[in-house]
Amino acid sequence: MKLTEEQITELKSIVNGAIATLYGHDFPLFERRANERSIAFRFGLYFIELLRHSSFVEDLDLTIDFDYNRNLDNVKNMYGFNDRHGVYPDIILHHRGYNDKNVLVIEFKGIWNKKKIARKDDFRKLREFTHPERNDYQYGLGIFVDLGYDFDGCTFTYFLNGEVI
Repeated sequence: MKLTEEQITELKSIVNGAIATLYGHDFPLFERRANERSIAFRFGLYFIELLRHSSFVEDLDLTIDFDYNRNLDNVKNMYGFNDRHGVYPDIILHHRGYNDKNVLVIEFKGIWNKKKIARKDDFRKLREFTHPERNDYQYGLGIFVDLGYDFDGCTFTYFLNGEVI
C-alpha cells in the first residue's frame, strides 16, 4: 500500500508514543528481559489506543494483528524463508483477509537477544514485506524496533519500498 508522507510521519509518531508508554507502564518486562512476544503484545495494546486518535481510525477495514501468518487463505510465505508454518511478523496493521491495505509491519528485538542472525532475518523480512514488486504484501511501512533497557536505548529502523530509509 502506498502511503503519503503525512501518513508515514503519523505512523512513526504513533509507534514512538506506544513504545514510550510501553517503557513507562511495563518496565519490568525490560528488566526481566522478557520474550519479544510479551513485549509486542503490550505494545499492541498501547498502539491500538493511539491509533484510535489518528487519521487511520476512519478506515474501518483495518485490523491490528500479532504473529499473523496468513495470506488470504494460505500461510504467509516469501522467498528465502522455508518455514511450513509461514512467515509471521510481530505486529501488522492491515485489512485482514486481503492484500489491498497492508499499512504497517513491525518486528521487535530486545538488546538482550544476542543472535545476530535473528536481526538479519528480521531486516530481510521487512525488506521483503515492504518491497513494491516481489510479493503480494507490499506493506506501506516497515519498522524494526531494537528494544533497549530503557526508552533512550531503543532504536528504530524504517523500511519503505524494500529499502532502509
